[in-house]
Amino acid sequence: MGLFDRLFGGGKAKQQALAVEAPPCPHSVLVPRWDSVEDMGKADKATRYMCEACHEMFTPQQARELQESIAERMQESLEEIKSSDAGEQDQP
Repeated sequence: MGLFDRLFGGGKAKQQALAVEAPPCPHSVLVPRWDSVEDMGKADKATRYMCEACHEMFTPQQARELQESIAERMQESLEEIKSSDAGEQDQP
């Protein structure tokens, strides 16, 4: 063990990492994917959609449902953030 390790607690000393929960992905940007080059650019011929943020894949039906509900989901997320910010400001 070196001098700096002993002074600064390095080396084999274990440090506990704080678990930070990642917020759920809103799947707001869905990129169409096609199986055939001839179908590229035709939204109705897309065989699957990929979320640009988390890379999760969705069927065309799932993508349509997500796209239709994005405004509502974003509004709910915004309200949650506002309410949590208001709760933090009330605390000393």
